[in-house]
Parts: sequence; C-alpha cells; structure tokens
Amino acid sequence: MNFKYVPLKIERYIQHFWKVNSLFRLNNMEQSNKYYCLSMFPYPSGKLHIGHIRNYTIGDIISGYKRLQGFNVLNPIGWDSFGLPAENAAYKNNISPDLWTYNNIRLMRKQLKKLGFSFNWEREVTTSKVDYYKWEQLFFIKMFKSGLVYKKKSYVNWDPLDKTVLANEQVIDGKGWRSNVIVERKKISQWYFRLTEYADDLFCDLDLLLEWPSKVIDMQKKWINKRIGYNVNIKSLKINFLFVFFFDYVKNLFFLDKIDLSKEHVLLDYFYIYDVVEKVRFFLQLRVVVSLETKLLGFVEFHE
Repeated sequence: MNFKYVPLKIERYIQHFWKVNSLFRLNNMEQSNKYYCLSMFPYPSGKLHIGHIRNYTIGDIISGYKRLQGFNVLNPIGWDSFGLPAENAAYKNNISPDLWTYNNIRLMRKQLKKLGFSFNWEREVTTSKVDYYKWEQLFFIKMFKSGLVYKKKSYVNWDPLDKTVLANEQVIDGKGWRSNVIVERKKISQWYFRLTEYADDLFCDLDLLLEWPSKVIDMQKKWINKRIGYNVNIKSLKINFLFVFFFDYVKNLFFLDKIDLSKEHVLLDYFYIYDVVEKVRFFLQLRVVVSLETKLLGFVEFHE
C-alpha cells in the first residue's frame, strides 16, 4: 500500500468529520464521569505564536487522554479580550479597540481550528461581550452589597508607558515586564475584595486538596499568611503617632531597637510636611529606610 501523508488534504477531511459528527460536544450533562479541561484563554492582540501552540497542545493532550479513559470531556475555548494587551495593541496600530480585537479573534479562531485542537466551539466565549461580562458585573454588585468590596487609596506599581498597574511579579529589576521602562510608585484609589473574611476557611480547606502538589499548597499557605500572635501598640511621645506591630512572640518586643518604615508609610507625609527629614522621599526612592530611635518610643499596650 502506497500511503502518502498530505496534511492539507487529510487534516481538512478529518476535521470536517469531527465537525459534522459533533465529536467534541458535551452531550450528556447528567453523565457522572465528567471532566472539565480549561486552558487559559488567549489575548486577541495579534496572531498566534509558538507559545499559544505549546499551551493548547498540552490541554488538548490531557483532553484526548481523558476521552480515551471514558470521561465526558468539556474542553472550551474563549478570548480574554477585555485586557490591556489588546487595548495597547489597538493604540499602537491606530485602530479602534473593538475592530482590532474582533479582527484578531477571527484570524486566531481560524488558526486554532487549522491546528485541529479538540475545542468545543459551541462553548466559545468572548469576555468583551455583554453576554459574558454581565455576569461579572452581577457578581461585583452582589459582593459590594454584601460589604465584600471596598475602595481605598494605596500605593501601586505604575507603568508610565502602558499606563496601568503592575503586580509585583510583573516588575523585573525595577522595570515593567512588557514595556521595559522604570516603574513608578503611585498612590491611587482602587477597589479591593475583602478576602480576609474567608482567610480561615481558605487556609483550613487546603488540607482537603489531597491531589494538589505540595509546593502549590505551600505557596497558597504563604499567600494567605495566617499567623497567630499579638498586636502591639507603640506610641511615640514626641510626634503623637501610634504604631501597631505584630509579634509572633511577645518576648521579641524586648529586642526592638528601631522602627523601619516602608516607603509608602503614612508617617512619611508628616516628615514631608514639617521638613523633619528634608530628603526623605529621595532616599526612599533608593529603598533606604527611615529609623526612629528607641528614645522616641512611649508606652506599650498588648492586644491578642
């Protein structure tokens, strides 16, 4: 038998067969052995690259393996199209964000389908469409009414080129991971979720995740950062300011000889206004801490 593999011919035929027979549709929702395989949705800010192919190949292999084991697999696909990368790309190319985004979605959808991934395209979602983000708005409103969302000013990592806030992990050697420009510390008003209300539940229920890798569990515990100890109030008699410290052990208090302030501490506003330290803000940009001698400390109060 003289068989020759012709990709364009064979793959077009087999992919048509998959589509006609709805091979990757989740048919029986009542089936008990369901398996949900969700890969991270791509940003539609351009064409596919090898990173996309690597990422979705991994998810596709897992989905195919689970189907062979008899699982009813849902392998959905969608577009993370409400993000900053798409907006920046549209700005750079001088085109309306919606035109840029949906043109890229059409192109990337065509590319993904050619690659033959086993996505259930009937479950495709686009996060910039109202039929998707209306649910996020609903969740936000419910959390706000429940007191689980609040607004306050705080310092952030500000990328002056991308004009956005960066997580600490996105700042590499003091520069934005995408723009490669020096990141500024900027105080802005922003929304916060009151996750601490569920800290104990989150921490304790990690013990129920028996199949999770131990290193991931350890990372989650460090993120929740549950610690048991004492809050100690230390009042400065000279400037009438109350410091609140946390100590795992009260005996550590006796070893306190100075107080190191972070560069966004509210007390620095006092220094700046009254010229107590003339160049404090310049030094703090160089990550030098301000120290208060122990002679400025007053009485101590303990609070469990």
